Amino acid sequence: MPEQYLAGVFIGVAAGFANGSFALPLHYGRKWQWENTWVVFSVLSQVVLPWGVAWLATPHLFAILHGSPWSFLLPGLIAGLIWGVAQVMYGLGLAMVGIAVANSVVAGMAATVGTVGPLLAYAPEKLLTRTGLVLLASLVLIVGGIYLYGKAGLRKEKETAGLAGPKPIVGGSFRTGMIICLTCGALGTAFIYGLGSSTSLLKAAAAAGTRPVFAACIAWAVTFGAGFVPNLTYCLYKMSKNRSAGALIHSGHFLRNSFLAGLMAVLWFGGVSMYGVAAGKIGRLGPSVGFGLFVSATVLSANFLGWLAGEWKGASSSTVRSFLAGMLLIVAAIVVIALGVG
Repeated sequence: MPEQYLAGVFIGVAAGFANGSFALPLHYGRKWQWENTWVVFSVLSQVVLPWGVAWLATPHLFAILHGSPWSFLLPGLIAGLIWGVAQVMYGLGLAMVGIAVANSVVAGMAATVGTVGPLLAYAPEKLLTRTGLVLLASLVLIVGGIYLYGKAGLRKEKETAGLAGPKPIVGGSFRTGMIICLTCGALGTAFIYGLGSSTSLLKAAAAAGTRPVFAACIAWAVTFGAGFVPNLTYCLYKMSKNRSAGALIHSGHFLRNSFLAGLMAVLWFGGVSMYGVAAGKIGRLGPSVGFGLFVSATVLSANFLGWLAGEWKGASSSTVRSFLAGMLLIVAAIVVIALGVG
């Protein structure tokens, strides 16, 4: 098995673990509403870090951007806007159908679209080969694991709350919430194409002397810079609606909360950046294989941290067994990708 591929696998898994843990600091903030933390996180993760890293890694960054035709920038801008809208939709779907259902539906849809979509877009001839079929088999394991985890999560919520089911936070039918979650899961993978379809921009950066390992930085800057617009708009709307803008300054915890939001940004952007590196090392199938590894490790790490935090305390033994079975299927998917695709 080529060393480049193995390195890509390990980096892809590490990317998922970083991404799966990025929201953990959110639980330790004080006297800030969700939108207060999210707006600081968005500024840092979608503007400061991507553009800062791109400026450091790409010689003559702004000259490249200024000299590039719109066709070079358009893939990243469109992908970023779509991804940003999906982030907003995720919050709405979560509130309408509950955490367990929303997370499992969004993750399952993202795994499917994010694995099959790039395969069809960038290496369609591989679909019915041994490599493509192994990748599709791993996708079945991933979605099966997410289904079991989501089912167990829903049962856990009922058991620990002693209720018939989770109550929605915002109005709207369960069916509408499910449609939002399915749409969000599909659109949330758009950032993949911000990298995969920005080949002209990447070539311009490479021609300017950018090292291959940092080639994706310029594409991430454009993509997430565009994605920042919907995120900022939604946060401003929430702060206006909840009258929470003043909490940013007057809570007495600005430095503490900003540090936590910064830690979230580093983990999140670090994970996405490592995904880009992994995709580059794996080759033509990188966007597809890398995303399979990325989403699998994200689900594993997020749930492992939830387990350590006591989120499954009080659940029945059958519910815990279902949860563990789901996680084992996802581990199996990572092994299949690592050994079968390369």
